[in-house]
Amino acid sequence: MKQYKNYIFDFYGTLVDIETDETKPSFWKKMAEVYRVYGADYSWKELRDTYLSMVKEEQVILANEIHTDYPEILLEKVFLRLLKEAKHCHKTGFVINSEDDFLFHISNTFRILSRKSIGAYPNTVLTLTELKKRECNVYLLSNAQGIFTRPEIELSGVAEYLDDIFISSDHKRMKPDPIFLKELMEKYRLRKEDTVMIGNDFTSDMGIAHACGIDGIFLNSFRYNATELKEKNLYHHPVISDISEILI
Repeated sequence: MKQYKNYIFDFYGTLVDIETDETKPSFWKKMAEVYRVYGADYSWKELRDTYLSMVKEEQVILANEIHTDYPEILLEKVFLRLLKEAKHCHKTGFVINSEDDFLFHISNTFRILSRKSIGAYPNTVLTLTELKKRECNVYLLSNAQGIFTRPEIELSGVAEYLDDIFISSDHKRMKPDPIFLKELMEKYRLRKEDTVMIGNDFTSDMGIAHACGIDGIFLNSFRYNATELKEKNLYHHPVISDISEILI
């Protein structure tokens, strides 16, 4: 396989395996209890539905503001709105020292309660270690929420191998919006012919690589069969089944 100077990786499903579930009533019941600590009274269904509605509202606002079909909001805005715009409240002796403290607590609680498992794939660290030995540049380009993902980058043990981290919520755009990738490439003056995008999603990862004119390598972490790969691989990117194959 061709060797490159610059490797840009997706995070979830590419470097790390994660399982989350934000659909269970038990999750929303716990989150409703947390909001009640701060004086905001929601039933679990009301909290869930209000959260989803606010997410859509913020996405429409941002899409119109920056003119993109792929907006990435800051979920912190939604978490704060849920507190401040609650229809039913009660007085509480709990003092919120700052909005930042509240958001740090509520965001991490939300993520920890919804996260079932997380861990780097078996050959992730081996592959990143070898790339750094070869003096390659290693970047992360992830559709994610920074307030969730930065702690999970640390948890997964890959932080020390990354030259920079681009998270969509920090840039207001998500893959496959080409501006998101172009911002990274322009910051480091990456040459297209020296750069590759590795990811496990045809639309976002391979789509943005194609839109920006760089090579892409598809990691088949969802184990698509040959027929499915042929149907989905519109740009005919190389397909690998293990991250370590990029070293060969």
